[in-house]
Amino acid sequence: MATGAIDLANKNGLSRGFIGNDYNNFGPRVGFAYRLTNDGKTVLRGGYGIFYFLDRGGISNQLAQNPPFGGQNSVSYAQGFRITLSGALPCQPTCTQSQLNATQATGALPSGDFTNLDLANPSGVSVISVLPSNVTPNVSQWNLQIQRQLGTNSSVSLAYVGDRGKNLTRNYNANQNLFDLPNSDPAHIRFTELGSVTVQDNSGNSTYNSLQAQYERRLTRGFQFLGSFAWSKTLDDACGDLDACAPQLYTDFKDEKGRSNIDQNYRLVLSSLYELPWGRGKHWGSNWSRPLDWVVGGWQLNGIYTLQSGLPFNVTVNGNPNATRADLIGAPNVNTSFTPGGNDGTNIPYLANPNSAFALPAATLFPDGSVVFNAPGTAGRDILRGPGSSNIDLALFKNFALGERFRLEARVQAYNLTNTPHFANPNSVLGQWDVQGCNPATSSQPCVNVDGVSKQLIANLNASFGFVTSTQPNSFRTVELGLRLTF
Repeated sequence: MATGAIDLANKNGLSRGFIGNDYNNFGPRVGFAYRLTNDGKTVLRGGYGIFYFLDRGGISNQLAQNPPFGGQNSVSYAQGFRITLSGALPCQPTCTQSQLNATQATGALPSGDFTNLDLANPSGVSVISVLPSNVTPNVSQWNLQIQRQLGTNSSVSLAYVGDRGKNLTRNYNANQNLFDLPNSDPAHIRFTELGSVTVQDNSGNSTYNSLQAQYERRLTRGFQFLGSFAWSKTLDDACGDLDACAPQLYTDFKDEKGRSNIDQNYRLVLSSLYELPWGRGKHWGSNWSRPLDWVVGGWQLNGIYTLQSGLPFNVTVNGNPNATRADLIGAPNVNTSFTPGGNDGTNIPYLANPNSAFALPAATLFPDGSVVFNAPGTAGRDILRGPGSSNIDLALFKNFALGERFRLEARVQAYNLTNTPHFANPNSVLGQWDVQGCNPATSSQPCVNVDGVSKQLIANLNASFGFVTSTQPNSFRTVELGLRLTF
């Protein structure tokens, strides 16, 4: 990282393992249970443990993807390449008009060539870096629960559950464009000859605290029920290793502390199983004939109801650097009675006052034509929360006894039975700075000479900002039919 050179395992004094082993992963676990009452129906339980895990970020973030072992090579039509499904034209990239015959496109496809790549001073490539100071990510988890038995087959519990993540993996581009520097300034990026420099940095932190309540009724007389509610908060200072987001400035993760991308402050889940009380062996119709039982008996109904909050999101802006958030200039409010759809003049946006709560961060138009934000946006990370959701899954089962050894189960299962829309987060891009011509005599904005032409910045706000225009993927109603033979 210090020089931008590409190191190889077992070369230049480096070890074969390349990435050092971490031998200090002490992972204790302790738990207890204490009976609080003499009747044995009230119990206090608790536990604590430290857990370690490797997080390499998937195959795309491995050091083996670095040149000279891996990489990407892009070619385009503008460069003279002519490629079809059958191959490439042998004359490329200098084909003449008379040589453009698709039937002759049988040559080898262009591929990456690192023969002349100087590993000490690489150029024209993107690389992956793993910090030598990285240690194994770990999570400390703890819980304290009190549980009370109700009757002979039910119980209720209340628990505090928390954890703290340390040394969590976070990825960032250490070659991002910096604030307040034009593209013509070599200092606007760290390594001028490289593309992106994806760094795997195990310095992330997270906390989770929750109050969890549960009621459980065990299967009795054909009925089973489980209900749980969690009220929680999750904070961290970076996105996950595989998330698509990035920090505003990779050298300032203090500014990134906020709600986690997966934070849901409440979640209610009710689930039940009910064997209908008629048919052979049931309360009613226990002596029915087998043909009648095949039709009327053996029915079972299962259901799950989920009510949960939405997920947090950022308010971002288009521009350079590309992970910049908006400036917070007021208190944002949410319309609970929003209507989905774009800004057509009739729909109600999810954000009640988007343009009075957020503004484009100040930017500078430089003489080289580049437009760069002066500083990171003042809006915090994940300060807004999207729409919550309500969902019912229902399943109907019919059991057929085929003698003593065989049992056939027919089922129909509906996910999101009511086909209730589960809305995605609203459009969260506030807008961007555009460049237009400038008249020094009449313009209220400063004019900049760009290639001999007087130009200025003008705010271009996104008309769809704050509107909900889509639903969560695969959240529509789905119905399944199934048969299961048990023997």
